[in-house]
Amino acid sequence: MKIGFIGAGKVGSAFGRYLYEKGFKITGYFSRTEDSARKAAEFTKSSVLSIQELAEESNYIFITTPDGAISEVWENLKKFNIKGKKIFHMSGCLSSDVFNGSRDLGVDSYSLHPLYPFTDKNCYDKLNKVIFSLEGENIENIKEFLGKSEIKYFLLNKQDKAKYHAAAVFASNYLVAISKIAKDLLLECGIKEEFIIDAIYPLMEGALLNIKEKGIEDALTGPIVRGDYKTINMHLKSLREYKDIYKKLGLVALGIEREKSCDDEKAKNLDEIEFLLRSEEI
Repeated sequence: MKIGFIGAGKVGSAFGRYLYEKGFKITGYFSRTEDSARKAAEFTKSSVLSIQELAEESNYIFITTPDGAISEVWENLKKFNIKGKKIFHMSGCLSSDVFNGSRDLGVDSYSLHPLYPFTDKNCYDKLNKVIFSLEGENIENIKEFLGKSEIKYFLLNKQDKAKYHAAAVFASNYLVAISKIAKDLLLECGIKEEFIIDAIYPLMEGALLNIKEKGIEDALTGPIVRGDYKTINMHLKSLREYKDIYKKLGLVALGIEREKSCDDEKAKNLDEIEFLLRSEEI
């Protein structure tokens, strides 16, 4: 298998290096900027190629550009003899439908997306623990690649790609957004910014560890678990800008707690919490 990459950013560079470490032959990179292609090629012991050279020399082609450029890249690839090639993109939101006409060209097309926040190319050594989503037809035609790459994957229906990607945004991007909310509130309380990370990280780390060890539903702690509606009421009265977010997330947490068995007093307290979270007056 000879693998080429169109797009030489963090994802393309990291995944290319991961595949190189697994023994794959990386033919090279094509990018709009020669400098980025050169750096990715050096990182994966491969070459800087034109798009035509890459199409001709690779039988597996990965498009790792921004989502908005994938269709344009595909239209350019269609100008060359790509019959029998395996074409992938690594967008979380788009499906393999972006490769329109691939079947008529004799091309197998797929979307392969890692559930991982790529901060730089050096995270390639983390990918053996990452779960990938895989979508496309004729999955059996890439079984050899999937086996040799040793990636962990699950099959995804193309109509679920946008919802799947939204889930990833909640788990990653919005975790950062929630951290920003916590930071803003702590700053309002007079805590110095230099202490913020040390203040919130143990809380977040503990929650993630509980999720890993106990599962999501059993990881919940705090006033909703205790049925402490008085504390919830005080929280709501203290908040201004982020009150609506607190209420919406509180209702999700309340739903988790309601799934568990509880006595009559706890059930009554949970009803009080729901009233507070749904009230437009508080």
